[in-house]
Amino acid sequence: YAERLLKDLEKLKGKWPERVIAQQRNWIGKSEGALLKFMVGDTPVEVFTTRPDTVFGATFMVLAPEHPLTLELAKRGGRLEEVKEFVERVKRRRDRESKDKEGVFLGVYATNPANGREIPVWTADYVLYEYGTGAIMAVPAHDQRDWEFAKKYGIEILPVVQPEEEWDFEKGAYEGRGRLINSGEFDGTDSEEAKRKITLWLKEKGLGEPKVTYRLRDWNISRQRYWGTPIPIVYCDRCGTVPVPEEDLPVKLPLDVQFTGRGNPLESSEEFVNTTCPKCGGPARRETDTMDTFFDSSWYFLRFCDPKNEKLPFSREKTDYWMPVDFYIGGIEHAVLHLLYARFFQKFLKDIGLVRDDEPFERLITQGMVLKKWVSIGMLLKYIGLSEEDEIDTLVEKLKELEEVSK
Repeated sequence: YAERLLKDLEKLKGKWPERVIAQQRNWIGKSEGALLKFMVGDTPVEVFTTRPDTVFGATFMVLAPEHPLTLELAKRGGRLEEVKEFVERVKRRRDRESKDKEGVFLGVYATNPANGREIPVWTADYVLYEYGTGAIMAVPAHDQRDWEFAKKYGIEILPVVQPEEEWDFEKGAYEGRGRLINSGEFDGTDSEEAKRKITLWLKEKGLGEPKVTYRLRDWNISRQRYWGTPIPIVYCDRCGTVPVPEEDLPVKLPLDVQFTGRGNPLESSEEFVNTTCPKCGGPARRETDTMDTFFDSSWYFLRFCDPKNEKLPFSREKTDYWMPVDFYIGGIEHAVLHLLYARFFQKFLKDIGLVRDDEPFERLITQGMVLKKWVSIGMLLKYIGLSEEDEIDTLVEKLKELEEVSK
């Protein structure tokens, strides 16, 4: 749903605050680029890049410490113990990336698909497994973080994009647009045009393809807390993972839990945890995770349209009448949480035919933006014929008189 969530932000322009729209756009994080294949011996390592125009300048490669190939390649390169120690140290850190970037050479080399050069493969703390493929082609001449790493470890810096103005690559990376140099048959090509040409050229060789990625990841709805909707699953040694039958829903939270501040409170309720398997009737244990409360608030506005329906979440007739919400007022802190999840739920529910609209909230007002009229205490006192020296009891009596008059 990432692309639809992004595209449909256009429908909300002028109706939602621009900074909420911007936050959602950035959170979805669409990136257009290329997926390139670097070979380490007979092992392909895929790299996503938004700058395929700089591939000729890739002088080393970096895998995230958590990448599944990191330890495997380190073992192949005879550096397993050193790399394993580094990986464990990075995992233990509270702040993932150190100010002074750190890395370890894996002892193996990859083939640059553009020019056939053998380049060293490293693992480093500044590459995240969650982004792209968890591996990067490092182009120190045109990426500042790669430049800082290359300077520290003495790795070659090869410029492949020439800016119009003079640029000293010994002082920093040039990340802008220009004309290609040191790039074989693509020398002289504008870098923007080269992105497409080089991608198609590598595609013909079977070493690359155009690719769109998103920063957005799947939403993990489970959590280890008491407050939340129980997940209707039981675990049976004989039958495995078994859903609770529909006729036994809802699974309700127990009242005999102990809140100790340690672990999951639901695990302390033996009456809740120990149950029978819906399939075989044997002993089973309930899932003790609960659903994130955002799961409920992602559709509660639809339930408000039909709150007493005992057969359905809501009727289509009533949501067609009331929805979408005309004005939605809430905190901006939910810009990429509740407000994004609610939009996702609405689109999914439309796809399965339960609602008509693909956006839940017509207009959004974030708290602090509602302003009609305000009056100072001094003005109020003057209006009702009191001074600031009068006792509070006198003020209360006067306000009560005004209330009676207004009735």
